Amino acid sequence: MAKLAIKAARVLTPLQDLRDAVVLIENDRIEAVGRQANILIPEDAEVMDFGDQIIVPGFVDVHNHGANGHWAREGPEEVKAIARWLAQTGTTSWLATVGDIENIKVVVQAAQEGTGGTSIPGIHCEGPFLAPKNLPGQPYQEKPLADIALYHQMLEAGEGLIRIMDCAPDLPGAMELIREIVRTGVTASCAHSKTDYETFMRGVEAGIRHATHTYNVMSGLHHRRPNIVGGVLTCDAVVGELIPDGFHVHPVAMEVLIRCKGFDKVCTVTDSTPLAGLSDGEYHFQGRTVIKRNGISRMAGYDEAQDGSMAGSEWPLNHDLWTLVDKVGVRLQDTVRMATLTPATTAGLDKEIGSLEPGKYADVAVIDERVHVYLTMVHGEVVYQAER
Repeated sequence: MAKLAIKAARVLTPLQDLRDAVVLIENDRIEAVGRQANILIPEDAEVMDFGDQIIVPGFVDVHNHGANGHWAREGPEEVKAIARWLAQTGTTSWLATVGDIENIKVVVQAAQEGTGGTSIPGIHCEGPFLAPKNLPGQPYQEKPLADIALYHQMLEAGEGLIRIMDCAPDLPGAMELIREIVRTGVTASCAHSKTDYETFMRGVEAGIRHATHTYNVMSGLHHRRPNIVGGVLTCDAVVGELIPDGFHVHPVAMEVLIRCKGFDKVCTVTDSTPLAGLSDGEYHFQGRTVIKRNGISRMAGYDEAQDGSMAGSEWPLNHDLWTLVDKVGVRLQDTVRMATLTPATTAGLDKEIGSLEPGKYADVAVIDERVHVYLTMVHGEVVYQAER
């Protein structure tokens, strides 16, 4: 049996901050975690000593569409390439985020074949049950039906991998679909809706327990109309996603969300697109032109007077966690919790991943105080290691 001991000045489990600590690994599982003074390292174990650096659980990204030039919907080999790139960001688990049956099948094939990098323990379906934006100057679109039959077809295609299913609560048939999502063991998420507070809370009563990219593409808080944002901020039943890249949400709004909900009810996500990992410039993806400039991407022809939206985020989780520390003042331990245990829990994966505990998968990252990544391990296998 392969045995490994990883030592460092700190281990963030993330519920504990252990000093001069060690993580013992046997094959693909964690065997023990604790202070070096209290844990006997087996004589036949390989020892990796990372000195003053920090051992954390591998990051869990539950909302990510792609990176490094590829969409998760393109094909199995492209999905694997994304997964290998994500490993260098400290991300060990990824809910590939897609929106239709054919895309789901692509992700399932890649997950079953193995990626050689970040694992894919599930899928996040951001679509097709979303309310159209209906922006000025664009053709009007009717709201789609929240179709239970279509949902079951997606479930079948997912072969047990669908973990989060988005549904705008104002769609016709939404409440029935939300109840069915919950009945089938999937996390129901509110997404892409400009409805009011009362409709959102009816969705919560039906079973919504997650909010996709809080603040973004949802009705905002007004002191007489609390809307969806007000519901997310005040309802303890709901976990709110947060894109903390420093562009999608102002640091003050990030702090408001975290103060209102706490670290176990806010999960960091990237909402990453193929431009993550690429330099600034103009790119063409499947008939769409996207311009990336100063770390922000927008559709070609973007008119800020009509639409303040962006074309997804281009920053990895390790960058986002440092943004929370540097710009919002969140403790590193708490940012790690929002990127590991909280997303694993909301996706129903916390029995296997999300924290450094005996019996869980050996999904580990080694970082420094600025969240630079030095090592990423998935199920006990090193998938990325920086030069030291």
